[in-house]
Amino acid sequence: MKAYISPSTQEHNITALGDTEENIMHKIVDALMPMLVGIDALRGKKTDSLSQMVRESNLFKPEIHVAIHSNAHDGKSRGCEIYHYKGSKNGKRLADTIYKYMEPLTPTADRGVKENTTFYELRETNAPAVLIEVDFHDNYEGAKWIDANIYNIAEAIAKGICEYFGITYKNDPYKLAVEQIKKIVSNL
Repeated sequence: MKAYISPSTQEHNITALGDTEENIMHKIVDALMPMLVGIDALRGKKTDSLSQMVRESNLFKPEIHVAIHSNAHDGKSRGCEIYHYKGSKNGKRLADTIYKYMEPLTPTADRGVKENTTFYELRETNAPAVLIEVDFHDNYEGAKWIDANIYNIAEAIAKGICEYFGITYKNDPYKLAVEQIKKIVSNL
């Protein structure tokens, strides 16, 4: 079981809290990676461009590609939505499975699972792909919710990925603690 995890590269999308979409989505992926116990997972790096991540994903040959983003519109919209490539049976199944865990987590009405043929990551990846918009970052309450729920969002995505692969989600506290220590040490 192989998964490529692609955090947003949108460093110029500023959240209502003054952070960037890219930075917040990397925090979610930082929390997500140690949760994928039993899955060979590779993640995009902050220095990678979107095309580099897609190329790396295709070279890695994962069974799934998961892009993690937050949305922006009018400063008022809220809710999670998950996109898959139109006509991709496995992409839809992955989107439905992750949405099953995201939908009850989010505090507002969500926007559902949607088809798309224009998003670069959905169109250009060889693996079935989804693009998750966890909530709207240009809405103050949405940005606040995302920031306060980094771990919970990561866990919902992990549960969906595990269920897609037919494995039991195992949150390995030791592995999570080691990853947190590595992060703290690298920031010193």
